[in-house]
Amino acid sequence: MQYHAFDISVSATDTPFEYLLSAQSSTQGEASGRTTIAASAAPLAALLTQLNHKSITTADLQALGLALYQSLFTSEISTLFNRALGETLGKEDLGLRLRLRINPPELAALPWELLYSPERRLFLAASVETPLSRYLNLPEPIRGLACPNEIRMLVVIPQNSDLDTTAEAETFKKIREKLRGKLVLHFVEGLATGAAIRAALREKDYHIFHYAGHGSFKGEQAFLSLDHEEKMVEAMPAPQFAQFFADYPGMRLVALNACKGATRSAHHALVGTAPQLVFAGAPAVIAMQDSIDNDDAILFATEFYAELCHERNGGQVEVAISRARKALLQEKPASAVFGNPVLYLRAEDGRLWQAQAKFAETEPKVSAKAEKKKSLLEHWQVWVGAIGGILAIFAALTELPEKAVKMYNFLRLNKSDSTQTVEFQTLAGQIIDASNNNPLEGVIVILPKHGLTDTTDASGRYEFQVKAPYQVQVRLQARKVGYLILNEDPTLSGNFDIFKMQRIQ
Repeated sequence: MQYHAFDISVSATDTPFEYLLSAQSSTQGEASGRTTIAASAAPLAALLTQLNHKSITTADLQALGLALYQSLFTSEISTLFNRALGETLGKEDLGLRLRLRINPPELAALPWELLYSPERRLFLAASVETPLSRYLNLPEPIRGLACPNEIRMLVVIPQNSDLDTTAEAETFKKIREKLRGKLVLHFVEGLATGAAIRAALREKDYHIFHYAGHGSFKGEQAFLSLDHEEKMVEAMPAPQFAQFFADYPGMRLVALNACKGATRSAHHALVGTAPQLVFAGAPAVIAMQDSIDNDDAILFATEFYAELCHERNGGQVEVAISRARKALLQEKPASAVFGNPVLYLRAEDGRLWQAQAKFAETEPKVSAKAEKKKSLLEHWQVWVGAIGGILAIFAALTELPEKAVKMYNFLRLNKSDSTQTVEFQTLAGQIIDASNNNPLEGVIVILPKHGLTDTTDASGRYEFQVKAPYQVQVRLQARKVGYLILNEDPTLSGNFDIFKMQRIQ
């Protein structure tokens, strides 16, 4: 599945309950607006209270999802979203990923995974065409990972968690059987102490870390419970827990299933813990917003890991969580449990590893129309080479202007030729504030296609070494809190480009 991106950022203002909205479509441009969101005000407060009520109905869920949707998708942003979505609907294997950057902590705890689209009459997060994640943009690039022969998972279930560890273990064994050995499970044996987890992580390189236990929240600090050698339970602070995954580039996903007895404080704890794990280096983190029954947790895990670890999908975590949410919604249409799992993501393309190459042969054959287009393209490339050669000869004989020779060189370097030498080229520039022309420091500059990221210095400068042919255009993105996201297409020509970013009023 391929996706276009649609990003929504929410920032605080000096006015209580009023927030700035900024939206960016990877294909349709940008939009901005303002919104008022007060979780304690009616009717939103009443709808949120209904979430854990046994008598909640599908209509209640839709009303809450619609209220959340309307608070983000103001008129201009809604128009931009519908244009971007319309571009993908009806096209095979193309969707629109919705990435939320919710900065104010009072809003981060709201269940945005319940967003309900009135136009499509569905919950966006439960559709593979519109997967939803909480996106954290960090300057550190993510190391790519080829499809491993086996996906190794470390499962941690503290013995003193009061969970049904037998049922949890049996669930993963069934998942392993379904995946025919693709998923290899390792359990922390005995007490799940900090020392035992460190020892297990030293023993092997794992791709997935699954924790099932309890979370808590005390004194504005999030904790996860582990076993302890001398006492029943050790409450490990979230930053300390995140250190398990620092400098561990092979880890692709951390899943936190704090079920059975989780309270609203545990909800805050896990939402607080997940970003800590992403900052420590995990490309993706899944955490539960609220308590979840064991049966629901098992259904989610079964559907999610079966999709994620299937060789054809190539670790597409957005696809996996969307289909797992859909399964929960189908089984319990009058329950908010499908919106319980929160995906924190910083993998730009949503892939945790690449698809298995052998599945390419089972893909549908290229149509005759596509083959014809390919043939025409190949003929065009031959003609480009021929015309370029004629131009060069004619220039030499008749002393054509220098521009004709440059045109030949450009065509020669940019034609599709497997023997062409690709070297590193420098792309440097400066980003300034459009309102005063002062340099902007701390702007995150990204070359998405090349997986490169830089941050501007005090003079607003950035620099990349890009492995690409000379005179090739590249997509550049620049992001800074309080400013409109910048998209440019500079050319690798050695020029020093100056771009302006507009402050959000």
